Amino acid sequence: MRTTPLLALAGLAIVLSGCVSVPAPMTDPRERGPFMPQSQMPLMPNIARMAPSEGCQGEPLSAVEAPLPEYPARGWARGEQGWSIVQFDVDGSGAVENVRIAQGVPGRFFDREARRAVEQWQFAPLSEGAHLTGCTVMFEFILGQVRIR
Repeated sequence: MRTTPLLALAGLAIVLSGCVSVPAPMTDPRERGPFMPQSQMPLMPNIARMAPSEGCQGEPLSAVEAPLPEYPARGWARGEQGWSIVQFDVDGSGAVENVRIAQGVPGRFFDREARRAVEQWQFAPLSEGAHLTGCTVMFEFILGQVRIR
């Protein structure tokens, strides 16, 4: 007599298992179509006031490799726009070090992409003994595109 409730429960489990669907793998929203803005572009900051760069002077910087950040997939999917101000130092070999976000709006994944890009930058070697600190760059994430300022 106890097997009847167990069989009924097993049958119900089999029927309900057919209702469960496996989610499709998430695709990159940047591949689905055009960027659809859902927010206004935040007001541009006064870069000199927010991230002074007096230390990054005296040596010309010549980029050997300087990829732009990717437009963040999350920002694209949400239609968000923003900007990130990144500060960094350059050692004598031209390698970038001490990369930090000075300010970013809305921040989060925009700042993460901006920082990741600057960490990959490489400049031509500086003159002997030279070292630059506090160099500043601003990235604008506008309408699905990235611009440098």
